[in-house]
Amino acid sequence: MSTSLSVPKRPTRQFLPENYMVTNWEELKPYFDKLLQTEINSSEQLEKWLKHRSELESVLSEDAGWRYIRMTCFTENEEYRNSYQDFVENIQPHISPLSDALNKKLVSSPFLKTLEKKEGFDMMVRNIRKEIELFREANIPLFTQISTQTQKYGQITGAMTVELDGKEMTLQQAGVLLMSTDRNKREEVYLSIVQRRLKDKETLDELFSKLLILRDKVASNADFSNFRDYMFKSYGRFDYTPEDCFQFHEAIQSEVVPILDQMAKQRKEKLKVASLRPWDKAVDPEGREPLKAFENGKELTEKAIEVFSKLDPYLGQCLTIMREMGHLDLESRKGKAPGGYNYPLAEIGVPFIFMNATSTLRDMTTIMHEGGHAVHNFLTMELPLNDFKSPPMEVAELASMAMELISMDHWDIFFTNEADLKRAKLEHLEDLIETLPWVAT
Repeated sequence: MSTSLSVPKRPTRQFLPENYMVTNWEELKPYFDKLLQTEINSSEQLEKWLKHRSELESVLSEDAGWRYIRMTCFTENEEYRNSYQDFVENIQPHISPLSDALNKKLVSSPFLKTLEKKEGFDMMVRNIRKEIELFREANIPLFTQISTQTQKYGQITGAMTVELDGKEMTLQQAGVLLMSTDRNKREEVYLSIVQRRLKDKETLDELFSKLLILRDKVASNADFSNFRDYMFKSYGRFDYTPEDCFQFHEAIQSEVVPILDQMAKQRKEKLKVASLRPWDKAVDPEGREPLKAFENGKELTEKAIEVFSKLDPYLGQCLTIMREMGHLDLESRKGKAPGGYNYPLAEIGVPFIFMNATSTLRDMTTIMHEGGHAVHNFLTMELPLNDFKSPPMEVAELASMAMELISMDHWDIFFTNEADLKRAKLEHLEDLIETLPWVAT
């Protein structure tokens, strides 16, 4: 790629006032009303209307995104929790029925047939027809409850810590010790993590049960016999069926699981243990100290930028811009939700990467993975409609999983020792094989 990047400015708005910020539904509603009341008398006017709607949705999506990002970065911050909850409870429920009305206005337009002939619009319209088919007003309060309960999960798990060797650690930080060559230490760490999780067992079980009931009701309201089939439709899986998934599952079971069984047998033999236990999975089977890919978030960021730049200067510029804009929060800490994500920010076009990095190989590959998603967001920045920017998750993962593998040619930036570099690549390839049964379940 020869394209050069610089820190972007927010695009000039064509529909909303430049100084508009999402505060409450009363100030937001007139813009939905304006779209609903707009007369459309040509395909050109319909396309302009779609761009105005896309702008409104981009502003809303980015506002909701920042509320979510801040809440997950700082789960103990009451102001951030309340801000996210305010959107979920007092703004989103009002948006849903009007979005459905806008969808119906679009598909009823006599000028839609002309527009559908243009590249990309046919797939967008297919998705919108699917949204109309799934929409039920009775599900609006259920989705609000689901978001509320899901937020509680992040708050509970983000507060989990254990004390080891006199230090308070997040579960992600403690997990690094599962790579210790001291088996007794690994067992101690593993049991400490499990026991800490079990302290919240009843609370999390109750949370899961509530979500199970809510999601089943959502499916039932939409005339589906189960939530799986509802979500299959919701995710826009037009090109394959649940039966295809079962066949994929069976293929993994017959072809991949035996390989993993053999890998486990080899690990057991190399470790010289009578039985392989859960705390034996992360340690190097040859007794070597764990690989340390970096010291801290700053080093992880700098080296990731260098790797991306080696692949193509454009890719490195993407991560550099995210760093300059403060769109990276990579290190694990108490009060931070678990997991990792790349969150698209629709109006500015520059996403946010959230991680819980410590110093491991997996943390390094995670920034490669999420960085792949981020590059996709940069490349779709100039597309005219927000609906064009979000591929199905199966396609989205092509960018991220591919980046994990493509970047391997430059992992020497993280591992200057040739033996460590070879070991890192092998461990990651083994990890990818182990991922397949998890995907198939």
